[in-house]
Amino acid sequence: MKSIRHILTCLAALACMLPVWAEPKTKPFTATDLVLIYAGGAHNRNWGVEQMKDYVSYTDRNGKEQWLFDGFLLLEIRDLGEGSAEVAFDPGHRNTDGSILPAATQADWLKLIDYYFSEGQVLDAIEQAVEQASKTIGAPATKRQIMISIPNPIVYKQPIAKKGGTTYWGVLEDRVLDFSDENDRALACRWYIDLVLRRFKEAKFKHVELAGFYWVTEETLTKSPLIADIVDYCAQKHYGLYWIPYFQAPGYEGWREKGFVRAYYQPNYFFHSDIPYSRLETACAQAAANGMEMELEFDESALKKHHKGGRLRDYMRAFKEAGVWERCYLAYYQGGKGLSALKHSADPEDQELYQDFCDFVSQRPLRQQAARKR
Repeated sequence: MKSIRHILTCLAALACMLPVWAEPKTKPFTATDLVLIYAGGAHNRNWGVEQMKDYVSYTDRNGKEQWLFDGFLLLEIRDLGEGSAEVAFDPGHRNTDGSILPAATQADWLKLIDYYFSEGQVLDAIEQAVEQASKTIGAPATKRQIMISIPNPIVYKQPIAKKGGTTYWGVLEDRVLDFSDENDRALACRWYIDLVLRRFKEAKFKHVELAGFYWVTEETLTKSPLIADIVDYCAQKHYGLYWIPYFQAPGYEGWREKGFVRAYYQPNYFFHSDIPYSRLETACAQAAANGMEMELEFDESALKKHHKGGRLRDYMRAFKEAGVWERCYLAYYQGGKGLSALKHSADPEDQELYQDFCDFVSQRPLRQQAARKR
């Protein structure tokens, strides 16, 4: 018995001396409160410093400035510009006349990135807004973390009708890509990821850092290997891929198996008045059962004149009752500029709702715990 124990001890010591092979670690996305910023389409290119200030910090009821969102998801699902600019970055989205939009091209993807990194807009606007707020609050303990959405390389130029060809997108490696080939679809996404990484490196931000990528399509109907390829490529670059599926979206329970680092779950309660409060309770329970975080949703119709402010309050109430407010990472859908609409409203009830919401974000126990760990 003694000799066997001695052999086992020697083997354990030898194992400790062997090289350890591990998967590359991804950069952690530690931002507790992630706001969705729709930016890049023709009608969403007004994210300057003044607009972004509303999302970087707020002034509480005591007149003290406080940090607000510590994470920013930059995404766009469609560009409703004129003529050829009317395109979708995700299949199935519609134009104002109800028609299904054609797929975005390589030039459209590039235009999206160019806007994110344009002077005085989006990323630079966050950078400047944090710098200005730092003069009052003091420098934040961490940089504002950025998540960048990856457009879906849609197979057909006309996605629903499956017409318009599969070679519409553009040229890489001296050849026209054919999106009927899954490898070419993955190649386009890798090109996009590499370009984002290069632009971040060149920008040399002081207060802003890239911390992850986001898959724009909110369901996973097909068995395409594309997501797995993107997950692997992001991991090679030490970044995770994140996801926000809609309520009971196909494939939402299997988010881990697909390789997503984290998934936020949409209750989809705010938008339809006939959906009962129990939807929020169900969504919180389903998210907890599947190890998911949550998304809080509202838009400009939270204003008193649109009579939906109570539904935003329902989210805050339900999330506290379910323990989501205390323990979960949260994403915030706020339409185009729903939070700004509340902030700049002259109605006292809108101001009250704005302050309550900002306190809900800034006073979360999870945020306080994260701050103590730094």
